[in-house]
Amino acid sequence: MKYNLLYKSMVCALFLSTPYHSVIAQEATEADEEKKKSLEVIMVTAERRSESIQETPMSITAFNEEMIEEGGITTIDNIAQQTPNLKINTFNISEPQLYIRGIGTTNDSAGSDPAVAVFIDDVYIGRPSGASMDLYDLERIEVLRGPQGTLYGRNSAGGAINLFTKKPHAYYDAKFGVSIGNEELWNLRGYVNGAITDNVFGKLTTNIRQRGGFAENVTTGQELEDEDTKSVRGQLLIEASSDVEVLLGFDYTDTSGNGSNRYLTRFDVDPIFPVQSIIDAQLASNASIGNDPRKSNSNLVQSTSKEIFGLQARVEAQLDWARFTSISAYRESESSWLQPLVPMLMIQDGGTGLYEINNGADQKADQLSQEFRLNAETDTLKWVAGLFFFKENIERDETFQTYFIPGLLPPAISEGDVSFFQDATSESAAAFGQITWDATDDLALTLGARYTDDKKSIDNIAVNNRDTAIGGIPLNGPGYSVEASESWSDTTYRATVDYNLTDNHLLYFTYSEGFKSGSFTGQQSSPIIAATPILPETSTNYEIGAKTEWFDNRLRLNVTYFQLDYEDLQTFTLVDGTTLVADNSNAEVSGFEADFALLVTENLKLTGTYAALDGEFVDGQHQGNETPRSPGTSWSLTPTYTMPFGSDGWLDFAVNFSYTDEYYIDTANDPRGLQDDVLLMDASIKYSPEAGDWDLSLWAKNIQDELYTVHSINGNLGGASEIYAPPRTFGITFNYYWF
Repeated sequence: MKYNLLYKSMVCALFLSTPYHSVIAQEATEADEEKKKSLEVIMVTAERRSESIQETPMSITAFNEEMIEEGGITTIDNIAQQTPNLKINTFNISEPQLYIRGIGTTNDSAGSDPAVAVFIDDVYIGRPSGASMDLYDLERIEVLRGPQGTLYGRNSAGGAINLFTKKPHAYYDAKFGVSIGNEELWNLRGYVNGAITDNVFGKLTTNIRQRGGFAENVTTGQELEDEDTKSVRGQLLIEASSDVEVLLGFDYTDTSGNGSNRYLTRFDVDPIFPVQSIIDAQLASNASIGNDPRKSNSNLVQSTSKEIFGLQARVEAQLDWARFTSISAYRESESSWLQPLVPMLMIQDGGTGLYEINNGADQKADQLSQEFRLNAETDTLKWVAGLFFFKENIERDETFQTYFIPGLLPPAISEGDVSFFQDATSESAAAFGQITWDATDDLALTLGARYTDDKKSIDNIAVNNRDTAIGGIPLNGPGYSVEASESWSDTTYRATVDYNLTDNHLLYFTYSEGFKSGSFTGQQSSPIIAATPILPETSTNYEIGAKTEWFDNRLRLNVTYFQLDYEDLQTFTLVDGTTLVADNSNAEVSGFEADFALLVTENLKLTGTYAALDGEFVDGQHQGNETPRSPGTSWSLTPTYTMPFGSDGWLDFAVNFSYTDEYYIDTANDPRGLQDDVLLMDASIKYSPEAGDWDLSLWAKNIQDELYTVHSINGNLGGASEIYAPPRTFGITFNYYWF
């Protein structure tokens, strides 16, 4: 899948079409001055209609364009720092692991799905690899916490993340930006937007980012955790008539690098089957690299790459009695990686280690989706109804190579080379509807339902590439080839009562349900397990909340308490560091969430969040364990301050503090997977002249240079193999605007 010619032509068109002129911004009106005395109204479309976030009776965290820029949000990982009870951990370039309120998944099979749904411009993204794209030039981000089974459907049992790009418009504007920073960072980006004809408007956005590695493999000399990303997005908005609007769009992203660095640690925590000789070798291996967690010494030459391509056609027509929306989309992704799971240098190669386990995969996925919606409003009723169709094809080829020093294990498995081939197809169809009745001026009742029918089929093949009696980890037996298919259906409901105590104080109670499709697991030794589906999971949410504004909208405070019951929650546990065990368990999760914004003065604003979470498995093999990725408490605080600078300029200061309590990374609650609590600080300062045609920013992330884990694999013989978040980064950004 190569689109180099398309990409280069789009980049050239962007920069060659940008005129070299600027205009002076108009003086602020009296209305603009009045706005400065109150908080900005944030509009969302979580209910499939545009309304203020304070009028929407559900748990939402929303970021508008200004908040995205101030928060330095460039990837999906950055959203979690300022969103209550959202955790995003990264296994590799193609598989972000999203958890909301302790619910997500680590299963990377072609026959499985995420538990948190991601949408880009209302298009559902089936593969996690297709969601981990560059977040540049966005209009807003909405994070919906809790089950969203009615309007968002399958695989939103934990919640949904909506990303909205900025659309073409009639007036001309353009932007060019450049960033440089430590670790050899440089980033070029820009867009051009405006009218092509009287009724056709276009926009083209591009982004190029390169960064050197944060880590190093001292054996191969490779820089690790580097990045090379190129992306382009184009849109045409056609006003076919006064009542019909058509939006056509495409996007393409190409990302590559050498992959993540894994460091062996946690030797002070006893594994299930400790082998002292291996633990001693691991300690010696670390000593050979100076016990530096940003270094490793694997023999493997690593690689990662990912391409994402998408097409979309959106038609909106205003009928006499309703607004009709059709969203047609095609998306594909192609990813590949080769990485060590346990990065030890072998003795026979002159090192100090005893074994090494390497993992590589190639995955291709394509999807077609179609959604039809009708929306309408009367004096007392607001309703939406629709149909949704989805088909996805996934091909995944994965290999595990293991090398053990002779004599450590039986000869048949001292070396292993096994492959797993999966070819899966998922189909889904749904019908949904929701209606809100304003019973009085202050009291409203919302009822919704969605019927979903899912079908999955899979070809699961395991191959012993060495043709021995026992293949090697994780195929501890002969190969196999099986075919399987299964269908599931479910109806999910929502009921909400909301009441306006005053114009600025909304109370609500919500009952909502979620449904996640059944799945097939990969990388299994047994053909029976490979052909046996895991039951679908369902979630039931009881939530009471308040959305309030105080002191002439200078203080905004929203609070939520929730109780979640999960039935047949899909769990995937890596046993002995080699075998993936899938199961269904019931879990109970409860918690409290709050967010606030305070306009202290016209120039000083404070925003923040707080979350408490308590999740536990109530039956199954994990009974009594905490749900994974469930920190007991987390919070964020962001002060921003604007001050005049010089005779005609402004300085904007922003600092973000975020704290996450300790949590277990896996369902087994292995103490080696207990992630420590962490307090992070980011900051930026921006200068803007009064004309507003350029700005200059200095920024820094992880200022304290905290070392904290984003992924971990527990070894059954000793220690854990960990991936760490980026260290301290800093840089300077210059933007120029034409308007």
